[in-house]
Amino acid sequence: MRSHLQWIHGRGEQAMVERNQPYTAIFLRFLVLVGLLYMPVLVFHLGSWIPFAGASVYLLWELGRIHSALGELSGLWNEQHQQHEQHQQRQESARSESLGS
Repeated sequence: MRSHLQWIHGRGEQAMVERNQPYTAIFLRFLVLVGLLYMPVLVFHLGSWIPFAGASVYLLWELGRIHSALGELSGLWNEQHQQHEQHQQRQESARSESLGS
């Protein structure tokens, strides 16, 4: 996942998080991973919960990627918003100085 922030003057901020793959692809990969991890369970007669626990690591990794993309987006958003506020404050102070003189 990638995120980016675009500032449109006069309209405000526009934020986007681009997804590289649909959620169905993630779910399909999860099921394939469960199937692959289930083979040793059948051969060695282990607990049937092991494939789902192992495949859950993949889901946690995907969740971490989403979290980092949204964290990056919020950082960009805050940075852009601070710059916009500082710009507005400078304009207001310049106006007040020109009116005061």
